[in-house]
Amino acid sequence: MNRSSLFFVLTFATLTAACGDDGGGGGGQPVWDAGVADGSDASPSDADVDSSPDDAAGDGSPADAAEDSPADSGCTNATTCALDDEQAASDKMVGILGDSVTLKQFLAAVPKGGDLHMHLSGAVYAETYLGWAKTLGGYCITKSTLSLSTSCNNTTTTSPVPTAADSAYLDVVRAWSMLDFVPGAETGRDHFFATFGKFGAITGPAHHAKGLADVMQRADSENALYVEPMLFSNSTAGNAGSAVWTGGTLTVADFPAFRASLLAYSGWNAAVQAIITDINNTESGAHQLLGCKGSNPSSACRVGSRYMVYISRSGSGPAVFAQMVAAFEAAQTEPRLVALNLVGPEDGSTALSAYDRHMDMLGYLHTAYTGKSPLRVTLHAGELAPKYMPSGYNIASINHIRKAVEIARAERIGHGVDVLGETDPTGLLTLLKQKGVMVEIGLSSNIQILEVSGKNHPLSSYLASGVPVALATDDQAVSRSSMAGEYLRAVQDQNLDYKTLKKMARTSLEKSFLPGASLWASFDSLSAVPQCAASAARYYGDEPVSATCQSVLDGGGKEQLASELERRFREFESKQ
Repeated sequence: MNRSSLFFVLTFATLTAACGDDGGGGGGQPVWDAGVADGSDASPSDADVDSSPDDAAGDGSPADAAEDSPADSGCTNATTCALDDEQAASDKMVGILGDSVTLKQFLAAVPKGGDLHMHLSGAVYAETYLGWAKTLGGYCITKSTLSLSTSCNNTTTTSPVPTAADSAYLDVVRAWSMLDFVPGAETGRDHFFATFGKFGAITGPAHHAKGLADVMQRADSENALYVEPMLFSNSTAGNAGSAVWTGGTLTVADFPAFRASLLAYSGWNAAVQAIITDINNTESGAHQLLGCKGSNPSSACRVGSRYMVYISRSGSGPAVFAQMVAAFEAAQTEPRLVALNLVGPEDGSTALSAYDRHMDMLGYLHTAYTGKSPLRVTLHAGELAPKYMPSGYNIASINHIRKAVEIARAERIGHGVDVLGETDPTGLLTLLKQKGVMVEIGLSSNIQILEVSGKNHPLSSYLASGVPVALATDDQAVSRSSMAGEYLRAVQDQNLDYKTLKKMARTSLEKSFLPGASLWASFDSLSAVPQCAASAARYYGDEPVSATCQSVLDGGGKEQLASELERRFREFESKQ
């Protein structure tokens, strides 16, 4: 038996046997250990230059392992074999850089950690939404805007939901995504953000389970292990905030009393429960669609997931604050809710004028809930470009990234494109490194929204400064991208090598909001925690894990997925 196959038998079986309750209130196995079977993904195959969901590979099957051994390859021990194989994979990627088709296939098969910056509504392809609308019935297309609607009585202003055979089909897909988009009178930024309102009629909680199942299938097809979708916008909490607050402009001094009033409000429990209910329904519904508890579960059931609440930057101050409070409250009893984020164009008028106040809100709530709520904060910050800034704002002085970290206590930053345009960029990069703040990099959306790419993108500066970074899809369906597509852009647009991609995949799990501790005593040197130090070879693929190390992995969280990522890298690289 070759070393990859042997490793799979000895250790992956141990990992999956360790399944217990997922801690999410639903019981059963952790989602990433729910079983291995064949799953299908009906996502479209025309994902622009980026990888489509259908052309990925690498499901971790031992049958795919290369027939090699230390003796066959000339290496003498597990560590040497691992390093040799890693170099072989690196060399192979260099050798195919001029062959985009082969490179795309290679990158689709590369193991990927987690997608930590993902808007669920923007992760479902337009073609999929149209299929749902056609199947469910009761929907139509507004002719003037190509928006999905449920007001379908007027046949003069509306038309039936098209099928792929209809001439209007591609027009709708283009209106709902960046497919074939060419900037002109309409900018990429404007077209991108306009898409969400066009398919918004079919993105609510009733459809979250289907959306999550779709995302999990695509992640699995691309050899990704974990997703953290922005799932729920809590209008119930927002309405409660507007009802409770009767004063004028909400100030920092008002936060404690306003929070107390919210907690005492008669409709407040419903606002908190709305989050918990959506998470329960979304996850259980997705698992049911994928057959995760049945006899033939989809392989997508192996993909782990935790969830975020998102809050629109354009809401009123009381509504935004109330939604934040509801998220902190819900996380006290719902462990699958791990973070909140603020969304919407960062250069919008309300977003800009209210930015500092939003940071103050989060800073106050961080203090108020310390030791009470485990909710984390990740924020879109620095998703800015000078050409799109409205008059009256000096992009060099607003310092959104620094404020997100220092005031709002954000542990991760989404995009961070304007890092070099902030006051004292060198100091800011040092701050991010020292605090271990990870930046979620969405190359496709940065190109489409901000027209930032190549040497103008700060990714190389982040890497050179030692700031943790990981690739993310943002709104993969709107962008016509995927995780594999982001890896492709990273290679072709940012000139990243294989080992940097591998480190970014590891970083994505290390900086995820999964429960559990790190597998690594030193992430930089990849030294395992003491319990697993004696089983170091286990991470390179040859030896069974020790009992003491297994006790760490049995936690079923971050440690387990990090270990599984190492197994997948070992298997992938042994084939190159």
